[in-house]
Order: sequence, then C-alpha cells, then structure tokens
Amino acid sequence: MAKFTDTYIKSLKPKRQPYKVYEKGPDAGFHVQVLKSGKPVFYLAYTFEGTKRFLKLGTYSSEFKLKEARTACRAARKDIDNTIDPQVKRQQEIIKQEAERTRLTREKQEKERATTINEILDLYIENVSPHTQTDATNLFSNKYCNVRKKIGKLPALIVTDEQIEGLIALHSDRGKLRTAGKLYAYMRAAFTRAKKHKPFMLKKWSNPFDSIDKPEGSNSNAIDRTLNQEEIKIFLTLLESDNAIDPGIAAILEVILRTGQRVEQTSRIRWVDIDLNEGIWDVPAIETKVGKKTNVGHVVPLPLEVIEVITASPRIDEEWVFPGRAEGKPFSLGGISSSLKKLLKTAEHLPPFTPRDLRRTVTTHMSRLGILAEIRNRIQDHSIAGIEAKHYDRHDYLPEKRAALEKWERELQRIVGEHESEEGNVVQSLECLRNHQPPLQ
Repeated sequence: MAKFTDTYIKSLKPKRQPYKVYEKGPDAGFHVQVLKSGKPVFYLAYTFEGTKRFLKLGTYSSEFKLKEARTACRAARKDIDNTIDPQVKRQQEIIKQEAERTRLTREKQEKERATTINEILDLYIENVSPHTQTDATNLFSNKYCNVRKKIGKLPALIVTDEQIEGLIALHSDRGKLRTAGKLYAYMRAAFTRAKKHKPFMLKKWSNPFDSIDKPEGSNSNAIDRTLNQEEIKIFLTLLESDNAIDPGIAAILEVILRTGQRVEQTSRIRWVDIDLNEGIWDVPAIETKVGKKTNVGHVVPLPLEVIEVITASPRIDEEWVFPGRAEGKPFSLGGISSSLKKLLKTAEHLPPFTPRDLRRTVTTHMSRLGILAEIRNRIQDHSIAGIEAKHYDRHDYLPEKRAALEKWERELQRIVGEHESEEGNVVQSLECLRNHQPPLQ
C-alpha cells in the first residue's frame, strides 16, 4: 500500500489470522495490523542497537485515527534518531505515571484518615515509661496551655509551627521556662514517633518541629553538677537529721547516692524485686531505660548500708518499698524534686542540685577511685554496644559491680568520718539486717 488513508484503514477486512499492511511512504516502518476481530492496530517497526522491535502506537478508533497514529510514529522516530528506545521510554513513563497515581492515592488516604494531634499524643504516651506517661499526660492538659483542648482535634496535616510555638510561648511568657522546654521535648518526640508510625500514613508529612527551635533558657536540666566530698558529707548528715521531707523520699535520695541508680527506678523499688538474703535488687526490664529495648533487666548489688535503709523503711505497702502519699502508688519524680529543693533550703553551705545530680556524683567519684568505665556503666545500666552486651547474662559482672559499690561505700564512710567496722561486726550486722532485725550495738 502506498500512503494510508482513513478510508483505506476502515476498508481492511479480518482474516483467519492477524496480518500486517505496511505503508510505502515517508514514515519507514509505519504499518497496521488487522486482528481476527477486524480491529486495526497501528505499529512502528524499527531497529535499535541491532535488534528489530515493534512499538504499538494505538488501536484505530474515533479518538485515535490515522492522523494521531502518524504523529505518534514520527515522535517515536525522533526518539530513535536521538538514540532513545521508544519502548524503554514508554515503560519509564508508565512507571512514573503509576508512581504519581500511588502518590495521589496516598495523599487522598491521608486526608481521609486525618490523624489528629490527640492521636499523636496518645501514641507517644502509650510507648514511654510510667513516670514519663504521668508527666506528659499532665503537661498536655496543663490548665495554662491545654494542648489537647486547643489543637487536639485538628488533623496533623494542617497544624502549623506558628500554632505550636504559640502554645509553648504560653509557658515561656509566664516565666515557666523549664515547663516550656519539657512541653517542647515531649511534643517533638511525639511528632517524630508519629511520622514513623505506618498506620498514621505521615511519611511525607512536613513535621512542624523541623522549623521550631527549643525555647531559650528552657533546658529541663537547669542544674547540671557533681557534689564534691564536703557537699556529700553535708548532704548525708542532712538526710539523717530530722527534716521536713517525707522519710520515704529521704530514703530514695540516700539509695540513689549509695548506688548511682536512676531516680525513677529507685522510687519504684518493689519488695518482690529485692532479695535481702543475697543483697540483690533485680530491676525488671520494663523499669529500665535500656531494658525497654533489649528486654533484659538490671541487677544491682545492695551494699550493707542500702539494705539498712530498706529494712528501716516500714512495710506499709505490699508492693512499693517506698510508697508515695497516694495509696498504691510510688512517689512522683516531681514530688521528689520539690522535696529535695525544700530540704536544701535548710542547708547553709550546700548549693542547689537535682536528684539526677546524685547519680552523676556517683559515677564521677567512682572514676576518681579508679573503678573502670565498663563496671561503672554496668552499675548504672548504661547502654553497652556489641553482640555480647545484647545477649548479656543478667548476673555477669555481679562480683565486679558489688566490689565497686562496696569500694564506693567505704569512700562514703571516709567522707563522713566513719571508721570501718571490724570484719566480724560487719558480717554480724548483715545477718541481722537480712533477718529484719536491728544491728547489734
């Protein structure tokens, strides 16, 4: 056939097998294949990198006639002249179109799903430690800045950084910089977790906190220091004197100073987790920062003086060694911090510090005493890298940890001016304490 016409294409009749008719015109390789059904389909035959190939241009219809087929043929020929395989190009376009359809579908689903700020805050609270749950829950519903009430029902996709900065500023403007810093930290952590939470479908979401700076002067660790030897002596003397703070909180502070454990873990010691006969506190994984990730608990050897503090605590609660004022609950971190502030106001030569500074004090002085960093880290349940640490036997290093804590205890005795007891008296006192009896005088 010379040059195709629409009339000629329409006149083509089907046969038992599909057949091809090539045009003998300027568009080399342009042809039509007639299917058994009688439908004409336009193709382009071409050679690319030594291989003969066929590109389907389209089926003849009222929307795709000879003119449209010829235009498609010439566009493909132009690509071939530019060393572009039109079939590869088409596949790439199909992939691109499919990706765009997927993107539009995801955006539509995200809008329909409309994850709210309250859902983001709920997810965060469900996945943090009990003490953080309490603190964050109260802060999200603070009477001066009720985040849940102000933006809680809004979809995360429409909440702006200006709205969040305005909420945080409600605390900063009234001089509560630490509260502003904590709200910033909790909300930022919540938003970051939400973006990684697949059911929320927020992967492409622009997190408002990417453009929000932490309020100046709002560091929640307002005091970051280590007590020197004289301050340790004053503090221990202060704890042993009649003071205005709850005896349970005084006991918690003393145990922290003698063992270097975290404030929240020490405040939540349970009777079921301590063995006075063996002198061991077996901290469950759920109560430790590292254990939440590794599902491995933390074993703390208890020096004689710590056992004495525990046995001196009246057993008024079947669960908590140091029960709080609220029935069935331990002391809150806020209550411990405020009590320490109150206690320190009664000391003339003891600058302010936080409960966490006691933990820092222990590791600093242990380093001074020559206790190896690995042992200090295991005593304080720091994360230790490596396969060995990941599959760590809970009772490995127990002798080394006990020796280190006993060395620290002897140093505390030296600091406060006490003399070590003779070995026999120490053993006798330990047996008495383990039997819940007062030590022999």
